[in-house]
Amino acid sequence: MRRSNSRLVTIALLPIALLTGCDFRLSTNDSSSGSSGGSNRKEIAESIDKEEALEAIRLQSVTDPGGEKAAAFRKQMAELLYAQKFDEMEMEAAAARASKEVFGNGSWKISQFYQAFERKNRDAQGLWNVTEDALQAWQKAYPNSVTARIAYADFLVDYAWHARGTGYANTVTPEGWRLMKERLTQANKVLVEAGKLPEKDPVLYLVALQVALGVGLDKPGYEKLMDEAHAFEPTFWGYDASRAYSLLPRWHGEKGEWEAFAAKMAARPDGLGAEGYARIVMRLVDFHENIFRESKASWPKTKEGIEILKKKYPDSVEILSYGALLATCAYDNATAKAYFEELGDRYLEDSNVWPSKESFVHYRKWARTGKW
Repeated sequence: MRRSNSRLVTIALLPIALLTGCDFRLSTNDSSSGSSGGSNRKEIAESIDKEEALEAIRLQSVTDPGGEKAAAFRKQMAELLYAQKFDEMEMEAAAARASKEVFGNGSWKISQFYQAFERKNRDAQGLWNVTEDALQAWQKAYPNSVTARIAYADFLVDYAWHARGTGYANTVTPEGWRLMKERLTQANKVLVEAGKLPEKDPVLYLVALQVALGVGLDKPGYEKLMDEAHAFEPTFWGYDASRAYSLLPRWHGEKGEWEAFAAKMAARPDGLGAEGYARIVMRLVDFHENIFRESKASWPKTKEGIEILKKKYPDSVEILSYGALLATCAYDNATAKAYFEELGDRYLEDSNVWPSKESFVHYRKWARTGKW
């Protein structure tokens, strides 16, 4: 059911004018892209003994059931895009918006819809060109489609970071800065147009938050944008995870700021509470060697959220794996041991949870014995 327009504020409140006065030369502490970022967690292979090496070989590589279904859905949508079956894409997106369906790991189906069209920095320029051509053809075929516009804006954000590159800010070329600014400006313009259409979509605000990160939107502007996003869809956890990411010191935040934001979001009456808090910590764990030692993040609140997530998504190996990792980071031996016992030899392949099989068995050994 479509929400009443009285609750909605258009994305025009992120004005294009903001883009003309921003300094795109981000901190030289930044070495990551806006979309994914890099990991600060160090590999611990030098600490592995022979027994652990053998255990690593014996692990059973698995995929998360919910993640597997989400990946299959993304593949299906990408095939539809390149086959230019835009009518089918429109129906899939409309159904995902109306149902608010989530996969077995808690990821929103409508978010996965748009992720189907993302490109990677390593992709050849020809792939970027083909994708842009297909997205523009979609907009031409459906000029009043909010879905087509959001998909194109999302692409342009990725394309902007592609122009910048993933190196330190002082390694970015003048042409890289120019193209980044140009593409973010264009993405913002497309979002403004999308916000004027009658059909509404929660991912519009998520893409707007990515634009805000790239342009360095001021804190009052961010707060206004977050208020609009929460008013539209209070339980869409991607908003909070995205904003917390932008509050890392590598971007626009001060020390302790993202943690304070996470606590504030957990206390929102219409939010996800501890579940949302855990989502934020899961999103940011990769940017710390040990998130509980290096930040003010709360393990008790995170654990509470993980327990909620485990009950809601009992088949998710991803959530259970994050639980085992975070319990180890928090030196909660009993909880870590329980989560690892539940995992058994199941090693989540192709994920952001474990740096390697060896790290999995090394953490598991500590959970079982209390010794590294």
